Amino acid sequence: MKEPIDSRQLHIFVVLAKRGSLRAAAAELFLTNSAISHSIRNLESNLGAKLFYRPGKFLALTDKGQVLLREASSILASMERVREHLGSDESMVRAPVRVAVGFNFLSHLLPEVVREWQQCFPQGKLIARASERDACLKLVADDSVDAAILVDPPDDPELAVHPLFEDELKVVVAPGHPLASSETVSPRSLHGKTLLVSRMQSHTTRLVISEMRRHGVSFHDCIEVGGPAAIQEMVRAGLGIAMQPDWVLDRQPGCGLEARPLSQVRIIRRWAHVRRADRETNIMERTFLRLCQRVSENICGYASCVVALLCFDSCSVDTVTATLLG
Repeated sequence: MKEPIDSRQLHIFVVLAKRGSLRAAAAELFLTNSAISHSIRNLESNLGAKLFYRPGKFLALTDKGQVLLREASSILASMERVREHLGSDESMVRAPVRVAVGFNFLSHLLPEVVREWQQCFPQGKLIARASERDACLKLVADDSVDAAILVDPPDDPELAVHPLFEDELKVVVAPGHPLASSETVSPRSLHGKTLLVSRMQSHTTRLVISEMRRHGVSFHDCIEVGGPAAIQEMVRAGLGIAMQPDWVLDRQPGCGLEARPLSQVRIIRRWAHVRRADRETNIMERTFLRLCQRVSENICGYASCVVALLCFDSCSVDTVTATLLG
């Protein structure tokens, strides 16, 4: 078996081929003429092919030398990309991590994720954009974002899906509302009520309306209000009911609202981290996923687990572990 091709010899060969003379190549590489000649002889011996000839004052490539030059340039460029990818902290943080995030996650959970992520990568940049589920999926498919946090991911072999947590939508009413007097709410009791939603065309709104129709329930009106806080203000004022999970209400201490589960039916959403299956991830993207999982475990009431992370600059592994445990 022949010896592998020496990358240093390849580099010398490429420079000599472009310069056309030993003297010029030696000056560029800070080597002696004899060192250049010795390297080329060893390369020719290893390949079993003559690479140069001298038709006049300057060196010229043989046919086999021309073939090697085309391949060598590509090989050396690939090796340099590997070096940049693996060998430099700065190269790892050069490109930002781009994520699309569902509105509830963005408002209530993402700030904690971003805060801890920035402790790991002080020089890194994370760009988050709020998007509905379908828009998130399109951004992932178009490679406009590296990943998305969304509800109810589709069963698609082109997607890599990492489940985060499940939540149950409950009926949210003001304390004095008749529906607050019972432990559960019958779907039929919602018939003719006004439903307050963040966005009319959101996946969650469509999910609620579809599930209620399956039980013969039609809302009197469906009003698009905006974010969860605005919805809660209108519910508190008695202007309608809402469907929200417990964890959203828990992050609004003192909101003074009551949440009641539906009887006969449970409306469950599955939150997940989604990316294209054919995308390779870097450590910044994997850290973002781990932190999302950690925050999700707290949402679900599970015991926290220690996540081993590699961090750059001033943040050590011990520091990050302590942060996650805290």
